[in-house]
Amino acid sequence: MYSLEDLNPEQRIAAETTEGPLLILAGAGSGKTRVLTYRIAHMIDALNVAPWNILAVTFTNKAAGEMRQRVVDLVGPVAERIWIGTFHSVCARLLRYEAEAFGLHRDFTIYDEEDRRALVRRILNARDLSDQDYPPRAVAGQISRAKNMMIDVETYARQSGADPHKRQIADVYADYEKGLRANKALDFDDLIVEPVRALRRCPEILEKYRQRFKYVLIDEYQDTNRPQYLLTRLLAEEHRNICVVGDDDQSIYQFRGADLRNILDFEKDYTETAIVRLEQNYRSTARILAAANAVIGNNLDRKGKKLWTADADGDMINYAECGDDRGEARHVVTKIEALCRDEGYSRGEAAILYRTNAQSRQLEEELRRGGIPYTIIGGLRFYERREIKDVLAYLRLLVNPDDDVSLLRVLNVPKRGIGNTTIERLVSYGRQQQRQLLDVIVHEREQVQGLGARAMKSLGEFAEIMEALLGAAAPGVMPLPELVEEVLEKSGYLEALRTEATPEAEAREENLGELVSSIAEYASEHGADDEDAGLSAFLEEVSLMTSEDEVDAEGRGQTLTLMTLHAAKGLEFPVIAICGLEEELFPTLRSIDESKTNPGAIEEERRLFYVGITRAQKHLLLASASSRYVFGQSRMMEPSRFVAEIPEHLVKVTQVESRTPSWGTPPGAARRQRWSSGDGKSSGGGSSKSGSSSSGSSSSSRAKHLSTAGYNAPAAKAPAGVHYEMDEGSAPDSNDPLAVGRWVKHPNFGRGMITEREGTGEDTKITVRFGSMSKRILVAYAQLEPA
Repeated sequence: MYSLEDLNPEQRIAAETTEGPLLILAGAGSGKTRVLTYRIAHMIDALNVAPWNILAVTFTNKAAGEMRQRVVDLVGPVAERIWIGTFHSVCARLLRYEAEAFGLHRDFTIYDEEDRRALVRRILNARDLSDQDYPPRAVAGQISRAKNMMIDVETYARQSGADPHKRQIADVYADYEKGLRANKALDFDDLIVEPVRALRRCPEILEKYRQRFKYVLIDEYQDTNRPQYLLTRLLAEEHRNICVVGDDDQSIYQFRGADLRNILDFEKDYTETAIVRLEQNYRSTARILAAANAVIGNNLDRKGKKLWTADADGDMINYAECGDDRGEARHVVTKIEALCRDEGYSRGEAAILYRTNAQSRQLEEELRRGGIPYTIIGGLRFYERREIKDVLAYLRLLVNPDDDVSLLRVLNVPKRGIGNTTIERLVSYGRQQQRQLLDVIVHEREQVQGLGARAMKSLGEFAEIMEALLGAAAPGVMPLPELVEEVLEKSGYLEALRTEATPEAEAREENLGELVSSIAEYASEHGADDEDAGLSAFLEEVSLMTSEDEVDAEGRGQTLTLMTLHAAKGLEFPVIAICGLEEELFPTLRSIDESKTNPGAIEEERRLFYVGITRAQKHLLLASASSRYVFGQSRMMEPSRFVAEIPEHLVKVTQVESRTPSWGTPPGAARRQRWSSGDGKSSGGGSSKSGSSSSGSSSSSRAKHLSTAGYNAPAAKAPAGVHYEMDEGSAPDSNDPLAVGRWVKHPNFGRGMITEREGTGEDTKITVRFGSMSKRILVAYAQLEPA
């Protein structure tokens, strides 16, 4: 039995307000699900609303199932007659019921993303359009975006104008729709778009469903797109008993087509709207909520609310400024392990969050080194990702050209117009002649029967690529990181991803950048003369890494969770760590660029950080790296603006040393004063138990520590731009590790002496003589060590 007395005052108002439009602004951890189930139960039990007159829409099948079960638990089996489901499941049900009237086959097939791309690929082939010029994934994405903006084939063709590329895609879109009809199929977008169009065409059917669904409830309203918004308006227009629940501060799916304006402008659509704010939080400590409120308060495009809790203040938020990304991973893992050990948490009660999947590599490697079991939510392990395995296959071919398995993986990756028939003929010839495939392609392709001119041309181009790469892979020709970049460029892999220009392609490119970084680190750790520094040794290490049996964690209780911030939405953990809090990573470079014309780009990134903060129940760990490997280069990073938006009195700051000496730590300290108020107020204080880190007691002392540790320290007793030279017999400045005459070690070029120097700070450049050659180096991006 339930009672509305179980609810707090705001929750109860939301449950009892059943007539007319209602906007429930439900903050993170505010008991939203309980309110919704009590509201539905109250309508059925106390107000005698027929269950079949209620439509409740959620965004996941899991949430729909939980809501249904909770209502059944409250009022009994009668609740089974409520229409509860996701937008897609509810619409599929409606379409099947009304298939004949809507001109559909009742047993239509629903195409998923893979089916959609397969149909697009077939159409492209029929039109003789190359995958390079019209990547199936990208074309399918453009069709999907058009549908989600309610742009039909005719409108799309009209908007394409005279642009030949757009005209071709418009024609593909038209053929795609014909193909769906011929196959008696609908794609995922159609499940929402078709009901909107059909209900507009069939007013009598629209009226039937308006009379049926007298009460409409939409959860996660901030994540609705245009077709979902239009469907909701159509169904609720007559009775106007519509309740939408959402949190504008957690709107993080704009890249999927979600429109924040839907929730922000709800009162414009329904001027008589009642608004209830659920601000009491039952999840997090007061300090965590204060941080979340402070951060999100910097957004302008929001309704406004302030989370609070009756619980205790809780621990300080821990923020670690780490020297580099490996140090960041080590610190975060060590900190979580200490919390589990000292406070009795299981590993399953902790999660590490990051902005992009590519960031998982360092964390995974650190966890593997420590033998700590982990689970990645919403993503494959780093070395199991398709793009990583593709490039590793290229590299294996360079070590072993007879590896036909690797060859078959990359022969048509990226797309080169080498089809299955061509591959079958090559394999057959090689089998008959007892020759390996690469040898056949390079030397004997003309002997293979039945190959067309297009296939021969593509095979010739592939042969040229492999011959060039095999030459580049010869000992001593180029360092490992450069070889991987050569593979990415010559193979056309990077170009194909950039042509695709989708969020998925961007993520895959970031992962490839992480692969280059991992190889650069490997080469750096093994000297040039180390026999384990070669490509073969690296590939062996990776193979052993990925062929290990999964750790038996005896259930999720002992498994640490890794996931992106997007994947974390809706979840909660006692311990949360957020990594990679740096400008151009979080917020992303793309959002920073977009913000010049669209301030909303940064605001969405800030909402994502807010989501991350509010996943934490008891402990929140934040971390950034002063330098991070990006595409094999060590880049200087600046702490994210979002960290500076957290009040200093809530945070305990720790500096964690990098793996390189202090004179080689990255520059940027002079810029890192976003957080500084200049008044020396405490930022958490305390001392670290580890000798490798120290805590700062104020923002000003933190800035001082950084500036004297990095390249912002005085580089020479002369103004910027002064050029220095000396010969090898001159004595270097004993106090300056970058003085002319000093010996340094470079990860690729080995040991050398500084012979020239110019500039100061981040612009410091040195010329180093390595044996018979000299190299001019920008210090900020070189991993130099004292020799």
